[in-house]
Amino acid sequence: MSLAAIEARAHSKAGNADPRHRAQRFRAAEQARQLANLKAEGFVIPLSEWIGHNNGPDWHEYALFVAYCWKKAFEKAWTPPSQEIAARRARRAEELGLTYRQYALEIMEHGRFPDEALAARLRQEATP
Repeated sequence: MSLAAIEARAHSKAGNADPRHRAQRFRAAEQARQLANLKAEGFVIPLSEWIGHNNGPDWHEYALFVAYCWKKAFEKAWTPPSQEIAARRARRAEELGLTYRQYALEIMEHGRFPDEALAARLRQEATP
């Protein structure tokens, strides 16, 4: 029996009456005993059965998660603003000769409100 197993067993018998803690210590002592016995028999125990694996999701699940995150971000970005803000943006977009979507996209992407010069460049980029 290894020293760790002996200490774990002694600690479990030290008088802590909580059954959950006692079960956890017993499990730890049992695992330590089994590991010590295998080492004594000459078996080489790897550090982990998944060496080189971070135990994260596989690539397919990760790709689904990224798609889900983009979908939620898109929905959050394009939630309709309040009625007053939408009306103000629509009026300003019409004055500049832009669509509401072009105007709102410029605000979201660059954090600035388009002026006449920028609106002219956006209109020029939009026409093929």
